[in-house]
Amino acid sequence: MKKALKEFLAKRMVGRKRSRQPPVDELERLHLQPGTPGFNDSIYFAGWQQDGLAFVTRQAFRSDKPNENWLKVHLPEEGVWGFENLPLPAGKGFVQGPLRYHTITPGKAWELTYEGPVFREGKEERLRLEVRWEGIFPIIDFDREGALLDVTARRIAAEPWNREFFRKLRELHKVHYEQTGRVTGRVEFRGKEYRLEGEGVRDHSFGRRNWQDWERHIWFLGVLDDGRCFNVSIIDYAFIKDLQAGYLGTPRRIETLEKIATFGDLSLENPLPTQLDIPVTLHRGEKAQLLSTHMTAFFPFVMDGTYHIRQALAHFSFDGVHGMGIAEMGINLEKYGDGLTH
Repeated sequence: MKKALKEFLAKRMVGRKRSRQPPVDELERLHLQPGTPGFNDSIYFAGWQQDGLAFVTRQAFRSDKPNENWLKVHLPEEGVWGFENLPLPAGKGFVQGPLRYHTITPGKAWELTYEGPVFREGKEERLRLEVRWEGIFPIIDFDREGALLDVTARRIAAEPWNREFFRKLRELHKVHYEQTGRVTGRVEFRGKEYRLEGEGVRDHSFGRRNWQDWERHIWFLGVLDDGRCFNVSIIDYAFIKDLQAGYLGTPRRIETLEKIATFGDLSLENPLPTQLDIPVTLHRGEKAQLLSTHMTAFFPFVMDGTYHIRQALAHFSFDGVHGMGIAEMGINLEKYGDGLTH
C-alpha cells in the first residue's frame, strides 16, 4: 500500500472521537469488565509540597490477574516508606483494604485515606494518611486533547499492516484522563504529624493493558511556579514506537504540544537517568524549549514481573520557569533491565 494512502487512512483512524462525551460522574466511577481478558481500571493520585513531603498512590482492578495497589510516601526526615501489591481485599468502589479513594464531587474533589503498615529496607512501621484532593485545572481527556495525533498517524502508517498489528492497536485504545489540582491533609508516622499543603496530579484509565507489550516510556507532569500545568509523555510499545502526548495549560486553557523529542533524539545512555532535558515545541514554527528535570526521591514498582516503573519527585524547569511534579519512567526488564540501579 502506498505511503501516502496509509498516512491518509491512519489520520482518519486516529481522528475519530467517541460518539458522545460521557458525563463526568460516569467517568469517575469504577469500571469492571470481568469477561474481558486484560481489562484494567487504574486510578492514580500524587501530591507534593516544597519541603519534599510527597506521596504517590495507585489502585488497579483487573479482570484476569490480581489487583494492583501502591502507596509510597517521601518524608524529608525519614526517606521513602510504603508498599506495593499487598494482598488487600477489594471493597465497594475504589477500595482495597484500608487504602480508600472516595469521590466527594465528581471531577472536582476526592478524599484519600490509608492507615496500616508501610515498609522500608525490611523494616515495618505504621502510617496514617488523610488527604483531600481538589481539581484546579479541567479534566484533560486524551481522546480530545493532549495526544499528538499527527505523530500517532505517522507512526501507524510507518508500521507493516496486518491482522496482528491492528489487533494490538485496538488494545491500546482506552479511556484516559488527567487532572491537576491541590492537596491538603496530614501524614502521621512514628508519633509525628506532617502537614501537607501543596499541589497534585491524578489520572484514571480503563481498558485493556498488557505490561509485556510495553518497552519503555516517559510520563512527566507537574505545576510551574507561574501557575501553568504540563505533561510530556513518550512511549514505545513492542509493535509501535514513539507515541507522544503532552500539553501546557492554565485553569482556563489547555494547549496540546506541537512537537516532543523522540527517544532517538534523547539518545539515553542510561535508560533511567535522574536528570533529563527534553526539547518540546508548543506552536508550529516556534523554537523548541527545554523541559529540564532533576529527580530527587524515588518510588519504584514492578508490574507483573515484566515492566519496571520508577516514579520520582522532581524539580522541573520549563523555558526557565521552575516547577515541581512527578517524573515517571518505565522500562521492560528483559530489554533494558541490565545494571538497573533505581
